[in-house]
Amino acid sequence: MCECTDMSLDMKTPRNIYLSAFYKRSFAYHTVKNRMPVIITQLLDTLTRNKDSIVAEFGENSREDLKQVIGELSKFKYEVQTNKPLTKLVGEETDVRIYNDYIAKQASEEGETTHFNTIWLLAECYMYKRIKEMFTLTATLKDFDYFKSSKTEQYNQSIHLMDNLSQLVVDIIDNHETCDRKQAILKMLKLNLWGNKCDLSISLGKVEGPGQLHDIKALDQFILADDSEKIYQALITNDNNNIIDIVLDNSGYEVFTDLCLMDILTTFSLAKKIRFHVKAIPWFISDVMEKDFLWTLQQSKDCKNSYRQQLGSRWTEYLANGQWQVMVHHFWTCPYEFKFMSQFAPDLYELLTESKLVIFKGDLNYRKLFGEKNWDPTLSPEEALQGFLPAKLCTLRTIKADIVVGLKPGQAEICHKTDEKWMEKGDYGLIQFMSKLPKNV
Repeated sequence: MCECTDMSLDMKTPRNIYLSAFYKRSFAYHTVKNRMPVIITQLLDTLTRNKDSIVAEFGENSREDLKQVIGELSKFKYEVQTNKPLTKLVGEETDVRIYNDYIAKQASEEGETTHFNTIWLLAECYMYKRIKEMFTLTATLKDFDYFKSSKTEQYNQSIHLMDNLSQLVVDIIDNHETCDRKQAILKMLKLNLWGNKCDLSISLGKVEGPGQLHDIKALDQFILADDSEKIYQALITNDNNNIIDIVLDNSGYEVFTDLCLMDILTTFSLAKKIRFHVKAIPWFISDVMEKDFLWTLQQSKDCKNSYRQQLGSRWTEYLANGQWQVMVHHFWTCPYEFKFMSQFAPDLYELLTESKLVIFKGDLNYRKLFGEKNWDPTLSPEEALQGFLPAKLCTLRTIKADIVVGLKPGQAEICHKTDEKWMEKGDYGLIQFMSKLPKNV
């Protein structure tokens, strides 16, 4: 038994308390105790198995660097499993200072900051940032995307789904002047929601077929909150803000659905510019980086399917003419929830104030949006934002962590009776919209 189990309490996370592995009956505890070591182990296996191909790509000098990284990963895995303190990161970059200051702050307020006794969000984000540091400190592997092979495999597993969706989207585009605009957009919102099921950090890197994600009528029963109508009204409102921001989550099928939704909104002239926000470093295995985004466009443009090929060409043109823009910011890979954005990334916060609608995709963005606390499920999303509202916001998320807000009384209890792990599997979805903060915030 590892040292960490002696320090954790055998109880559920109390209401309104930060999620943490300190509470054994939480998904945070399961993540730190089981999932995080498995992710590190799988990365070790991938690097060992692909050692020769990595050296072939990055040169013979990378062989020693790879050996160094493998040793550091093994050491870090031991630190997590035995609940060692979070050590300071190395470097002068803004995000490094943010992490180190946060760790020091937690230590001063709560005692030694270890993997099991600190906020889950910090512990999990720190793992991915620490892994990146191991590669950054090498001479040859600074730019190596150690999750790329998993993302590529996930993409290839989804080709059939992408081909089918492409035909649907091209049909809407070709008939956009006569089709039912509202129904087309509402359908695309739901298709985009269910694309969020494809998350390699939840499947622990295991790539499986995405399943039947196009049968949205059958999946409607699993949407616990649906503000699609409010989102549609926000999209069609004519005001001075003609920009839509979308904060992306996963590569593969999900980002493909993001692109399809944004193409529909562009085709219907609901935004003059769409800004795609991506991660700066390899993140939570399958999160989208700029090169993943561009690779997806190129793959679509070069594929044999005529519908997907057509979309790939359209998207490439949108980027070229400035209608679409890919944006990278360090804050998206920081350990802070979004209520701190105006403090730690005022430039990003100011940018989002220009937006007609900011769309947050996926589970981690949801956790950051609503503050990583064990809220009462019936708490209003506006209250859970804790003051963060640079523009009208919406979130499209399948539930894969034990935090949820905005449900009707009794909904959470019914789901729990059906399946005690209903908040961990991504079976249930949320489409939520926020436009005004409560007066007391």
